[in-house]
Amino acid sequence: MIFSQMKKLTIASLFLLFIFVQLPALEIDSLTNTKKPLLFEKLYLHVDRELYAPGDIIWLKAYQINGVTHELNANFRNIFVQLVAEDGRVVNDLMLFSTKGQANGEFKTDSLKNGSYTIRAFTKYLQNFGEEALFHKKIWIEKASNMVLPEDKLAPENVKIDISFLPEGGNLVLNAVNTVAFKAIDQKGMGISVTGKIWNDLGDTITSFSSGFLGMGKFLMMPVDDRTYYATIYGWPEIRIKLEPALTNGIAINYIENGYLLRFVLSSNMKLNYGKSFYFVASHKGIVLFNTKIKMNDFTQLLDLSKSQFPKGISKITLLDSTLNQFAERLIFVDDGNADLINLKLSKAKFEPREEVNIKAEALMSSDDSIISTLSVALVNKNCFGAGGNSQNIKSYLLLDSDLKGAIESPATYFVDDNFRTSAEKLDLLMLVHGWRSYFWDDIEKTSQPSTDDWNDAGLDISGYVKKLLWKAPRPDAELSMDYVFKYNNIGKAITDQNGRFLFKHSFLYDTLKVMINAKTKEGSSNLEIMLDPLPKKDSVVSPALLVNSCFTMELNPGFNSGNSFRQMKELEFSPEKGTILLEGVDIIKKKPTAFSRSFGAMPWADRTLTLTKDDYRFANVIDYLKDKLASITEYGDDIMMGPKYVDFMIDAMSSITRDVKTIRMRDIETIDINSSSNSKTIVAIYQKDNNYKLVRQYDDYRNGRIILKVRGFNMPAKFYSPNSTPENIETLKPDYRPTLFWNPELKFENGKTNIDFFTSDELADYVVVVEGITKNGKICFGTASFSVDKN
Repeated sequence: MIFSQMKKLTIASLFLLFIFVQLPALEIDSLTNTKKPLLFEKLYLHVDRELYAPGDIIWLKAYQINGVTHELNANFRNIFVQLVAEDGRVVNDLMLFSTKGQANGEFKTDSLKNGSYTIRAFTKYLQNFGEEALFHKKIWIEKASNMVLPEDKLAPENVKIDISFLPEGGNLVLNAVNTVAFKAIDQKGMGISVTGKIWNDLGDTITSFSSGFLGMGKFLMMPVDDRTYYATIYGWPEIRIKLEPALTNGIAINYIENGYLLRFVLSSNMKLNYGKSFYFVASHKGIVLFNTKIKMNDFTQLLDLSKSQFPKGISKITLLDSTLNQFAERLIFVDDGNADLINLKLSKAKFEPREEVNIKAEALMSSDDSIISTLSVALVNKNCFGAGGNSQNIKSYLLLDSDLKGAIESPATYFVDDNFRTSAEKLDLLMLVHGWRSYFWDDIEKTSQPSTDDWNDAGLDISGYVKKLLWKAPRPDAELSMDYVFKYNNIGKAITDQNGRFLFKHSFLYDTLKVMINAKTKEGSSNLEIMLDPLPKKDSVVSPALLVNSCFTMELNPGFNSGNSFRQMKELEFSPEKGTILLEGVDIIKKKPTAFSRSFGAMPWADRTLTLTKDDYRFANVIDYLKDKLASITEYGDDIMMGPKYVDFMIDAMSSITRDVKTIRMRDIETIDINSSSNSKTIVAIYQKDNNYKLVRQYDDYRNGRIILKVRGFNMPAKFYSPNSTPENIETLKPDYRPTLFWNPELKFENGKTNIDFFTSDELADYVVVVEGITKNGKICFGTASFSVDKN
């Protein structure tokens, strides 16, 4: 493993250019050797885009990986995904089955209201580490004509700001050159550009400063004895911030990335003959990479290290005194300099509507690595991301979001050079500001490592107990069988213990369906009653404050609103019946009944369908109801006849006897189908209302060793529809304005290569291609490209 190799690094392997290095003391070795690799996992979701209209599908692919190595977990796990409204209500949720660290699913948005939502995902294991450990991503759902853009054009006098000053290393040091970072935000928490100055209590200006990226910046200053320092922000004269007093004894850290060298300038109070020793410790995700003892023979020392000594991502530099007390700390981001692993090649940069596009994808991996899993690819209209583009990707999440506490504004932009700042400069500002004492792995170290005995939680656990009919006494050694209703395929078998309890463990059920549990004694008697334990309660509300602290609000894209309006207009021009017409006046003669859709056992050949209303709840049972509605119904004990034919009953398409039918509450029935076309019998099919985990009969009713329940299992996403424009249909008048042109959560690579084929739509726009995934060795796969659709 890479980390075990790093722990074996010797001091001789470091590039120490300007300092005298002593061998580490036994005390520091004892401290660092007690640190063991932490057991942790990360969960990332590739979501096809960020902006949706009601009715759009949210496509997603989940990657469940080792938190340290980023390798895909090889086990089978349950992944829970929630769609949470701004007020914290869980409006939809999924359970995904992770196989070899991957799963995919979908959310439908038809019934969702306008507004911002958070996709929140977790595993049972991750819940032990608090909200910060869970996955979060903001999306926005909005109808075409009602989008309210953020109030980013406020007059300067109405903008309220907050600014923080953060010395590099943690504290200002007297009579030493200090780097001070700062971050300015508005009332919405967004970074805001500011300029200002630092001055002392004598009124002297010490230095000026100006933010360079998302309200962040830095400056140098040297605090001197007996002076107090303040910051003033131009344009906000009411703001005067007093800087923290500088330490007399301390070490100031100044870090600079210099090619393949990482340079640390360490400064102490130049008026003191410091001459003390300290320990320089480098760690990554709780694992100590190396340590060395350094003596400050002068007030400034220089330490150059090779970049190759650090893994890619965030590492922590800690300075400890001789008693191992911390007195300076700094996070650094180290990039290995390698380009993103996925290279995407398009034949051209501009395509026509309904034209075929072929993208050649190649994974640029080392010879000892490969892609043994599938990757995910999304091809989306650029306007369906936030105003600043896609705010999050697999690289930004695994290397930044998941390793730092708190919400990060537009994390994906830190990996892109722009006209003013390089990616390295942006990342270093983030380490100085957001990373100031907020390394998430510090919290993981303090958290008691949860037991992994029940780590493998794949599947559903359905439990309960069996008792004797009309008795409270439990029935041991009862044999239970769980089967799909209608299909009669066995799901599992169980036997009750001495207390009558049973457990169907790791049951793999997909979609929402009905299952039947039958119990009988060894002698074959079904005179038993099955009592089910309730399923684990799911969160229905999440604290809005936790969501705000875990996921940053995006800036809305005004292009989405105009594009979505255009799409709806074109669809209504082709299918005007989908729209509405303003009429002078309408008299409602009769309301059209709501269509009833059955998940199972529908009888399209029914002669008659009866739909129950509240007025029908007055009947004692179904038989009395049928006698009132059908004059031909007669009752002879347990036999029911309709005219000259006997009646066979079905409850939710399950054959049932008259005594069972009489136990159903009238308020639980949705409809009743009647079919008399058979020559011998009449079939009366009763369908109950859809209630999750609903039992066919109440617990206090007659049981006869059977129970039917509706269970919501793992999400089974539909296949993404990507039309082909053939010579026969390319001239069709039906409009095609799909925001997501292509989505494939199971993109397969062979020998590191694959082709992505799809057709453009009618919309003239810019499009973005995003490919994400993980290699066998835990390397992050990320590739992006863009093209436009236009008419020549």
